[in-house]
Amino acid sequence: MVFAFDRDWTVDVNPRPGYEAVPLAWVRHLAHETDHEVWAIGNQELKREADVPGIVELSERYYEEGSGRLGEKDDRGYYEFWPPRCERLRILAGLSPDAAEHIVVDDLDLGDVDGWNHYHAWEFVPAVERGEIPIDLPSRNQS
Repeated sequence: MVFAFDRDWTVDVNPRPGYEAVPLAWVRHLAHETDHEVWAIGNQELKREADVPGIVELSERYYEEGSGRLGEKDDRGYYEFWPPRCERLRILAGLSPDAAEHIVVDDLDLGDVDGWNHYHAWEFVPAVERGEIPIDLPSRNQS
């Protein structure tokens, strides 16, 4: 399976107030203790926090000229070009066409992106705990 996670209002390092968030330990577990692919597709702080690839790595794998496609970084460290989130998912799906499933967990509604099953964090966590998503994760009490 391929997982794409946003960070803000999705993962517990910056949860949406009053809503359930995905434990960072789950993201790290999926990325490092399973054979699933895990990507940071929103705030790129998640790359460092979960030690997962992000948009620059996606660009390097997809575009022939590598990360040069993103342009130069400005004074704040942002690139000139950043593909819209739905395009990031399309690129990622194209790089992993044989995946059993593509799951994106994001506070933005990305349910209309073909080939992806979208969950908000507050839907994803209960779905995992009910066994509706066939992945083995530590309980939140252990994470």
